[in-house]
Amino acid sequence: EDTVEFALRNGIVVASDFAYGAIGFDGKRPVSFLQAEGAKDVGIEFYTLSKTYNMAGWRVGFALGNAKIISLINLLQDHIYVSLFGGIQAAAATALTSSQECVTELVARYESRRNAFYDALGQIGWKGTRPSGSFFSWLPVPQGYTSASFADLLLREVKVAVAPGIGFGSGGEGYVRAGLLSSEARLAEAADRIGKLNLFG
Repeated sequence: EDTVEFALRNGIVVASDFAYGAIGFDGKRPVSFLQAEGAKDVGIEFYTLSKTYNMAGWRVGFALGNAKIISLINLLQDHIYVSLFGGIQAAAATALTSSQECVTELVARYESRRNAFYDALGQIGWKGTRPSGSFFSWLPVPQGYTSASFADLLLREVKVAVAPGIGFGSGGEGYVRAGLLSSEARLAEAADRIGKLNLFG
């Protein structure tokens, strides 16, 4: 509601990225910007099939919301892009209109991995906030390190790859991002390797 009010007051468009809209843990669902009263008066929301249906790299998604903004995007799209390959469009339509059991299973898999990873991190004393959705986790770097120097240390010393938070903007400094894209056992192994550095607790 605050975002809608701010956009109205300043005459700006809100373009919300809802890529992880289907991925919520602990029985919760992410909140869509379009659920806010008046959201369609000021903005749109983008959704990709990359996360929900494992179609990363296929570059298929859609936008919803304010009709005028959507029509402007459509005009731009028509003049800049030809179209997606028909097979990808058919696959996207099938994904969206078929049983969503695959999405339920995918979310459960990510939640299980998150739990296994954070349980293992707890064993080595590395504390961080468990994500409520997404398949990435943000973890604070130990004192005396930047996000880049800590990521370098993990790669060099224990062969664990994480992304330095600074790569995502100044607000990411002080954190590293780890993916929940491997099995529970592999994530626990990564935590165990990091634990051998004795940097926590």
